[in-house]
Amino acid sequence: MGSGDKNMALRKRQQIDSSKRTMFIFVAVAAFVSGMALVVSFFLVQQIWFQGRVISQKQATVNTINANLKAVDGLKDNIRLLDTNEALNSVKSSDDSSAVQAVLDALPTEPNADALGASLQVMFVGAIDGLTIESLSVTDPSDEGALAASGGDSESESNDPNLGIGFSMSVSGSAEQLKALLARFERSIRVIKIDSLSVEASKDSLTMDIEGRAYYQPAYDVKIDKKVIKP
Repeated sequence: MGSGDKNMALRKRQQIDSSKRTMFIFVAVAAFVSGMALVVSFFLVQQIWFQGRVISQKQATVNTINANLKAVDGLKDNIRLLDTNEALNSVKSSDDSSAVQAVLDALPTEPNADALGASLQVMFVGAIDGLTIESLSVTDPSDEGALAASGGDSESESNDPNLGIGFSMSVSGSAEQLKALLARFERSIRVIKIDSLSVEASKDSLTMDIEGRAYYQPAYDVKIDKKVIKP
C-alpha cells in the first residue's frame, strides 16, 4: 500500500472518530435537554395542581361569604319578628329594653356567680317584705374542687350545653312569704332549677332551705380563620 492510501485511510479514521465524538456530544446534550424538560414539566404540573387547590379553597370561601350575606336579611327579619313576640315582650326587664333581650336575660353568656348572688338577695328575697335571708352561697363554676366536693361530674358539666351555677340558700318567714318566693322563682326570666327544698317550722316562723342551679349559655365565638395550603 502506498503512502497516499495510508494517508487517505488515516483521514477516514479521523473523520469517523470526529463523527463519533460529535454524535456523543449531540446525544448527551439531547439527553440533558430532555431531562431538564421533564423536570420543568413536573414542576409546572405541581404548580398547576397547587394553584388549582388554592383557587378551589378561595372559591369555597367566597361561596360561604355569599351564603352568609344572603342570610343577613333573613336574620334581620327574624329579629324584627321576635321583637313583636307577645310572650317575650311580657317578660322583658324594662319597657326600654327589646324583646330579644329577654332571651339573653334567660340564659346569660357568662357564669357571673357574684351577679347571681346579688340577684337572689335583691330581686328574689329582697322583693318580699318580711322575708329574711339566713344564709346564701353560690358555687363558682370555675371552682373544680367545689364541684368535686358536691359530687358533680366536671366532664358532664363541661359537655352540658346549658351550664349551671349551683347555689344554696336558707330563708325564714311566714308561709305566705315563702310561697311568694317560690312564685318568683317560677316566674323568673332567668332559667333556674330547684334541685331540693325543705321546710322546717319553728315557734315564730318557717325556715326554708333551697338548693338549685341557675343556667347560662356561653356565647359563640365567630371569627375568620386562616388556612394554609401547603404545596
